[in-house]
Amino acid sequence: MEFDATYHEICSAQTVQSERRGFFNEFCVDVRDACGDKWLRNYFGKLKSNAARVLSIFSDREVCDPVLGVLEHVQPVFKQKDALFSAQRRAQADKLYLMSGSGDGEESRELLQQALMAANLAVMRAPDRNADPVLDEGLTLALAYRSRASILIRLGEGEAALNDLKLAINFGLELKSSVDYYLKMAKAYAVMGEPARAEISLKIAEKMPGCDATHIALCRKELSTAKPKPKEATSEQVPQLAHGESAELVGASKVVRLVETKDKGRFVVANEGLRTGDVLLCEEPVAACLEPSYFGTHCHHCFKRLRTPVSCLHCSGIAFCSAQCMGEACSSYHRFECEYMDLMIGSGMSILCFIALRIFTQAPSLEQGLATANLLFEHLCSHEEDRQPDDYLRRALMSGFLLRILQKSLYFGRRKTEGVNPTAVELQVATALLGLLQVLQYNAHQIYQTQVTEEHRFDGSKTVYLAAGLYGTGSYFNHECWPSTACHFVGKKLVLTATRPHRANELVAVNYGPIFIKNNLKERQRSLRGRYSFSCNCMACQENWPLLQKLDKQVRFWCTSANCSNLLKFPKDLAKDVRCPRCRKNISLKESVAKMIKIEELYRDAARAMEAQKTGEAVELFKEALEMFFHVAALPHKDTIVAQQSLHKCLSDTGTTFKKEGK
Repeated sequence: MEFDATYHEICSAQTVQSERRGFFNEFCVDVRDACGDKWLRNYFGKLKSNAARVLSIFSDREVCDPVLGVLEHVQPVFKQKDALFSAQRRAQADKLYLMSGSGDGEESRELLQQALMAANLAVMRAPDRNADPVLDEGLTLALAYRSRASILIRLGEGEAALNDLKLAINFGLELKSSVDYYLKMAKAYAVMGEPARAEISLKIAEKMPGCDATHIALCRKELSTAKPKPKEATSEQVPQLAHGESAELVGASKVVRLVETKDKGRFVVANEGLRTGDVLLCEEPVAACLEPSYFGTHCHHCFKRLRTPVSCLHCSGIAFCSAQCMGEACSSYHRFECEYMDLMIGSGMSILCFIALRIFTQAPSLEQGLATANLLFEHLCSHEEDRQPDDYLRRALMSGFLLRILQKSLYFGRRKTEGVNPTAVELQVATALLGLLQVLQYNAHQIYQTQVTEEHRFDGSKTVYLAAGLYGTGSYFNHECWPSTACHFVGKKLVLTATRPHRANELVAVNYGPIFIKNNLKERQRSLRGRYSFSCNCMACQENWPLLQKLDKQVRFWCTSANCSNLLKFPKDLAKDVRCPRCRKNISLKESVAKMIKIEELYRDAARAMEAQKTGEAVELFKEALEMFFHVAALPHKDTIVAQQSLHKCLSDTGTTFKKEGK
């Protein structure tokens, strides 16, 4: 298939800037117009290293004026705190909370949900303690947490309420000397189904000065009728690697290993004994970032779905699921990114640029950030030889923009000048950023969670891509248009599970996006050439497998003769042997057909287990059936393709899931 240079250029550009309306595109156009084709082609295009390219945009007179002119104006742009707005939302939440007490059933719950939304806004916009000492005596944030705790108790969410009460104390409220505090704790423990702890809290309240015995008695009576809210069951589990972890590959099982060839580079193959259902990889990312469109619904740090957000103490644009996640992020990467988050979003830069920056901002030191970035560039594919001058210029300008954010956020400490021109160590960082922007184009993974409904875990479930990450070992797995693994995520962890057995030295494949059941051969090859700069030669491409909807139920059986790898069609007469044209032996397929009947029964049993929402049982049935199938027959086979898809769906259900909002 002919290479589509225009499509490749569009795909490549989108890995730097994904939003057309961002200002970075205009910046690129202005610099491109200033330098002209001659300089770009005859000078910049002939530079041989990333260091030379980065140095060029800062020092070459053809481009440095428009570059420095824009970068000089990089300033903090972020959603700031607003104590008055927070206090207003808190008052609204308190009013709705009081109204819910006089309502009944659905009406009361609806009012409480509205109250929770207002309280969440109050928390998000409230400044840190004493940031605004005039309003609420500097306790706006603490008061917001206290109000939300009351709402959560009435909603039956005791654990979340206790967390908010602790945060209210942390941010300045003297609650431990308050009777009301211990009454709230008692109610929270009661709805958690912990009556002993509830009673202890009540007894502490009874002994406090100013305690009203009548009030305590009423509270005790209320708690005696409290109905604990059942804890929501979670299917999320971190799986164990098959046969333990490899000594050479971080996060990978011993049943796989890394090999290298001249034409394919480094890739993962099977060791002896890799079976269907074996967990081949369970790896934390080198770095991962949440898509900006999910900043309001998921934790910025662990990507957990938000119910009661905890805010950054400086900005209002980022939310966390807990004080722990907030603390970890704000003591690491977020202290550098915080004030520039809206600027980065406004630039239109892609999620890959966020990851490149994160590799530095999360590093314990500048030196470790450089070491990680340089190691990634050395070991992962970047297709340097295929890049055009325009592409290098765009990425060099982005690395300059990211460097300027690091300069302004004091990543390098206090600088002697506010000027843009980088120091020697800053040039090293910009060079490493340029390398990362090349590596990430071909090696990043989209991170997804499964959205399920209240009614059923599988019917109506939906895959939601909400983040992206770079996985050191995960990047070594090559593509096939029908992969031999299923990919799912537990939090940020990338998990790969074999969906069929593998022979020793056989490629263990993932899928990069174009998949044969949905995209025809021409579409797949165009996409892979344009996005990843290679042509696929997998079996689905070699044999030009039809789309799933056009695939028939024909079975091709392996010849049962020893050392013969020929495929035979389903026999017209089972009573007669079939002549294998390769080994020239007469073969009986009776046993293979009998196994195929058993396999189809197992597929149906697994489907029934899925219908009954018995995920673990379905997984085991699919594993057994698929292991049998690949010993007697080969793809493409429609029922087996569907079974592999269903196994993938079941495995995803054991990963991170969340329920549809409002259900």
